[in-house]
Order: sequence, then C-alpha cells, then structure tokens
Amino acid sequence: MKKLVILVMVFVGLFLVGWNGVPKNEMLEETLYTRYHSYLDQSYSDFILCPKIDKIERIEGDTRRHIVHASALNYDGHHGDVPYDRIHITLTDTPEKGVKINKVTIQKGISEKESLIQCGKGN
Repeated sequence: MKKLVILVMVFVGLFLVGWNGVPKNEMLEETLYTRYHSYLDQSYSDFILCPKIDKIERIEGDTRRHIVHASALNYDGHHGDVPYDRIHITLTDTPEKGVKINKVTIQKGISEKESLIQCGKGN
C-alpha cells in the first residue's frame, strides 16, 4: 500500500510539473523527502523548506537498497527575523527493514548564501 501511495504521489507530482514549471528532478526530490520526513521524530516537523536529496548510494550495487543523505531548512527561518537552521538526515531504505533513520544533525544559523544554495537559487 505504501508503494502505491508513493507512486501516485510521484505521478501526480510529475503531472503537475507542466502547470507550475517545477523541474522534474526538484519534484522528485520533494516527493522522496516527504516520504522520508514522515519517519523523523515530531521535533523535526519544522524542517520542510527546500528539501534536497543530497546523495543516494546503492547498498552493494542493489537498486532496491539505498543509503540516502537528505537536507532541508526550517520553516521558522522563512519569516526573516532569524537565520535558517538546516537538518541533515542519513537513512537506509531497504525492502527487508524499510526506512531506518541512521543520523540526524542540525546546522544552526546557516548563512544567507547557504540557504540560497539549499533552495537552488545560489551558486
């Protein structure tokens, strides 16, 4: 059932790309991040802006087993009166064990330049 929901989200996302101009790779990153964000503790629920899948590594070359490195900014920074914090997540995703969060780190008060890069608007 989870796979069906994810596939529907991906296809709906890709269908909407034609209407709002969001690149397909960005939509896929957002969809994957949303899937993995749901496994985080509730205390990380604020980290939803500019999600990125920084790196996906296959485990022993298997296309169904991955180590995923993801990041996103906190919503509070959106208001402009405080700098953004960035979350970095490392997880494994395998058919046997599902998603397992391995490491979560928070980078406090990142620079404006770093936040623009995270959001794909910087160099």
